[in-house]
This record gives sequence, structure tokens and C-alpha cells, in this order.
Amino acid sequence: MKVELIDYTSNAVEVIGKAAGQCYGLVGNNSRRVSCALKSGHDSILRFAYATFNISEISLACSHQLVRIAHAGILQMSFRHVEADFHVIVPDAIKMDNESFTRFHILNEYSEEFYKAARRNGIKKEDARYGLLVGTETSLSITGNFQMWKHFLKLRTDSAAQWEIRAVALNIQSQLATVAPEIFLDNL
Repeated sequence: MKVELIDYTSNAVEVIGKAAGQCYGLVGNNSRRVSCALKSGHDSILRFAYATFNISEISLACSHQLVRIAHAGILQMSFRHVEADFHVIVPDAIKMDNESFTRFHILNEYSEEFYKAARRNGIKKEDARYGLLVGTETSLSITGNFQMWKHFLKLRTDSAAQWEIRAVALNIQSQLATVAPEIFLDNL
């Protein structure tokens, strides 16, 4: 899995603080204004800053969790326009169980054979892809405002979250805490 922060509001506290000034008065320190607003639960001020990530080497199963994020802008690799490369993400739980891993490997080979045969028989990529496993590797770009990211991190860094989306979320959290510590460091 690769998670790359490709763009963000570099002066987020200043931008957010100035916007929050509409609610809390324009006089004062932006950093303090942001801190006070967040402590009081007024997180809608976070809509005025954003971050964009490229995420690759994740499964379709993981991407399905990402594309469900409300208010996110997402562009995902198209299996209609890009030929499948048949890299599959295998959960550690499957790798550690010999019988499950053997069956998974057979299933993956069959899926790949099906796809290639369907393409040779003239079936369009968008129809042949129905035979791919949800473990098939994909990539996407995702952008959203800081309020969206805070909500996403609250849900997906939880220990009960599915392992792959949790790993993505922890990576995102770490990078956001680096570029906007006043806003995201409390999540760590």
C-alpha cells in the first residue's frame, strides 16, 4: 500500500482561522480561534482547508470503503480503460492458513484465466472485469476538506476497522498530523 499526500492547504490554520472569524469575530489570533472552535465542537470550520492523496496498491475491497466517504472527490483506476495486471492483495489471515491460501491462489488463477479468455473471446474489459476478485489491486486519487478527513479518521483508525482501510487511514493521519498538527495531532 502506498499513500502519498500530493496537495493540501499549506497555511490551513490561517485560512480556517480567518473563515472562523465570521462566527467568532475577526479580531484575535487565528491559531487560538481555531483551537477554541474545535474544542467547542465547531468542526465545520475545517471545511475551508483540504488535502489530496494518491493511494495505490490497495484492493478493490479497500477502495469500496473509500468511495463511500461522503463529500470526497475520488478518481479511481478504470478497469474499462486500463488492462488488469492481476496483482492481488492477500490478507495475512489467509496467508497464515495453508488451506485457505492454497484455495485463494487457485481462485485467483481461475479469475485471471477467466478474464484473459473472456478478452480473447471479444468480451469488453468492462464485462470481463466481473470475474476479478475484490482483492484485485487498484489505485485512486481522493480529495476532501479537513472536516471530512477528521470524520474519516475517527471511523477508520478505530481498532475495529477492517485491517486494510485502517492501515490507509493511519498513514493518512500521520501525514496530515505533519502538515496540520494543530488540527490532526490530537488524532494520534
